[in-house]
Amino acid sequence: MSYRPFVLLVGFSVVVCLGLGCSKDQPVTETLVESEFADQLLAPMNYLGNIAKQAPDAVYNPQGSGVRKAVVQTKLPSGESMTLWIYQPDPLPQSKVPCVFIAPAGTMMIHGLGLADGDAPEHLPWVKAGFAVVAYELSGAADAQNSTDIQLKLAAAKFRQAKSGLLNAQVAMAYAREKVSFVDPRQFYTAGHSSAGTMALYVAEMEPQVKGAIAFMPAVDIRASLGIDGITYVQNAEIVPEAGIYVNEISPITHIHRLSQPTFLFIAGDDRPDITGPADSFGKKLRELGSDVTIVRVPSGGHFDPMLDPGIPMAIEWLKMITRTN
Repeated sequence: MSYRPFVLLVGFSVVVCLGLGCSKDQPVTETLVESEFADQLLAPMNYLGNIAKQAPDAVYNPQGSGVRKAVVQTKLPSGESMTLWIYQPDPLPQSKVPCVFIAPAGTMMIHGLGLADGDAPEHLPWVKAGFAVVAYELSGAADAQNSTDIQLKLAAAKFRQAKSGLLNAQVAMAYAREKVSFVDPRQFYTAGHSSAGTMALYVAEMEPQVKGAIAFMPAVDIRASLGIDGITYVQNAEIVPEAGIYVNEISPITHIHRLSQPTFLFIAGDDRPDITGPADSFGKKLRELGSDVTIVRVPSGGHFDPMLDPGIPMAIEWLKMITRTN
């Protein structure tokens, strides 16, 4: 692994350190990591790849200068439909390109979410920089603000059945590996903002196909993000049984020792304390573990705008460096 230089830029700092299908009846108290290992041992060889091969081919349409996009309906092992947005650089280079996988942002990490037009600004810069992008929806879509408790309970159950979004990411990767000829399957990366940043880290921790992770303002400790009142309500309303145990099991900070890939962590100093505090601790712990982590901390801008600028442009340059190393 190559050394990364220490960089200090005006207005913000960059700290760089070198180092090295659950069943639907699964209780949330079961260790999710152990169940994931069991799934891998018991599942037929390349069963997700075989499902992907049966999905329709992607048909790409122009999306402005330098970008073509396809919308594909694939299947989960349960038979449930799942939507992918697949972006292709235009024109394609002669060699295969790295691929960035991005989930939708805006969940409480106890339910899923579909893809929406507002997600595109987080996808397009990567494609224009020469990367392929596969955006994937998360099972158990719900509107946290407007859904009833019953609707949230049903959504949360579907989200857990999809391994808390991990299965959605794995299905997206299987489709890219089997059906997207221009991507390099040795160069899969995860990226995302807010709860999608949480998903990017969690998937990287659990899925060895992922060679690097990029997280903008992620909720690395979902317990802190939901808060005691939120967890208590979710549990007492029977939306998620044993809610505190469950969100601990899917928090990236719980499995930080599994994050061995190069990681880009972006934090805004004036973001919510339940985001910045755990994220700062997460970055510090990664450095203590000797992980290859780049931490960018801007002083202000809130929870969204700094992700678009300077966050994504900086992450693109970082990923170009990583892909050259890989």
